[in-house]
Amino acid sequence: MELVANLQASFARTLRKYNAEHYYLAVSGGCDSMVLLSLFQEQDKHFTVLHVNYNLRGEESDKDETLLRDYCKIKSIPIYVLNYDLSADLKDGGNMQSTARKIRYDFFKTFLSKHKTSMLCLGHHKDDQEESFWLSMARGGGLRAMAGMNTFNTPFLRPFLNYTKEELVSYALAQKIIWREDQSNQSNKYARNIWRNILLPQLKVKIPDISESVEILQRHFKQQVKYDRKLSRSYIPYPAQDFEIRASDLSCMNSNQWIEFLDQMNIGKNLAFPLLNLMGSENGKKIILNSEDSNYQTVWKRENGLYFELKDQPPSLPPFFYSYIVDSFPKEFSKTELYLNPKKLKGILSIRKWENGDRMLPVGLKGSKLISDILKDDKAVASNKSKHWVLVDEEKIISLLGYRIDQRSIADGAPCLKVVIEL
Repeated sequence: MELVANLQASFARTLRKYNAEHYYLAVSGGCDSMVLLSLFQEQDKHFTVLHVNYNLRGEESDKDETLLRDYCKIKSIPIYVLNYDLSADLKDGGNMQSTARKIRYDFFKTFLSKHKTSMLCLGHHKDDQEESFWLSMARGGGLRAMAGMNTFNTPFLRPFLNYTKEELVSYALAQKIIWREDQSNQSNKYARNIWRNILLPQLKVKIPDISESVEILQRHFKQQVKYDRKLSRSYIPYPAQDFEIRASDLSCMNSNQWIEFLDQMNIGKNLAFPLLNLMGSENGKKIILNSEDSNYQTVWKRENGLYFELKDQPPSLPPFFYSYIVDSFPKEFSKTELYLNPKKLKGILSIRKWENGDRMLPVGLKGSKLISDILKDDKAVASNKSKHWVLVDEEKIISLLGYRIDQRSIADGAPCLKVVIEL
């Protein structure tokens, strides 16, 4: 049978292209996943079956599990089963399908770290792809959602996306593969089933070529998403470090590119609008990200854009300085060359980070002033306030480097001590 040969050859090519040390197979007991399991048995690959029993369908759920356990025992295939009472999680309401999906994928992901390279193989097919397109469009999903699934998207491998459900059923019948039907797929209680059982069949009667049209659209969407992802990645430094994205660059991004940018930064889409609105705030305003997965902790508003600050700041080295006696004053002074009276200094000079409560007597002012107020008055970038350095002797601050000099130590004539700061 031509379909059998084609599917087997296609499957073998996919595994050659996407090679891994170990494969995990998400197997429900339905036709698609049992075909996946059958095809894997013909390959010289290491694999393990993973199954989740949600205990939602009583005896039917248990029969799915029993089928898989017995099958894997006969074929000497390793299998792990998560037996989970999903109904307990839904006592107070909630979306059953999204809750089940999270439980399922959390279970699957616990196995993926056991090998240097591993993949989770799923039985999604062309019909699933088309249903996802319409579901995403109905929900107002973005380009990436409507573009559909990829054959490989680390760590997920979906080898059947070019085959329809009908073709997989035909293959299973030809190869005498056993499977169990999930009767909940016939229930129109869920949005996906409404599209699958009612809306799409009616659309296909009225527009016979609609599936081909969806496929063409998804190909174009995938190309656009790939371009948008590549462009958004160009703004993100590697390895991770603090960086600023300019307002002019933000204004050139379309909405999908902005979402791709946030996705690659592991920043939730719920912050897409708040971050853009931050651009209209005064300099120094910030948003705390509170994301466990992101390398970044804070986004600051700066004059020319948004500044993304790392969670784990690399240790910064203090500026270097050297000093020597000079016999004359320059015509012009700078903030990196200090002329000090050695008699007004106590002990040795050193450089340290400024601390809360630090004060100095800046040249040109009466009385002392907090370092924090000086930085504020001089419009220091808020995200950098903790990163400034001070030159000190053993009793006072000599200079807030790059900003102010303390009047208590400056020389009023030569000879004097010249201190050169290399910021």
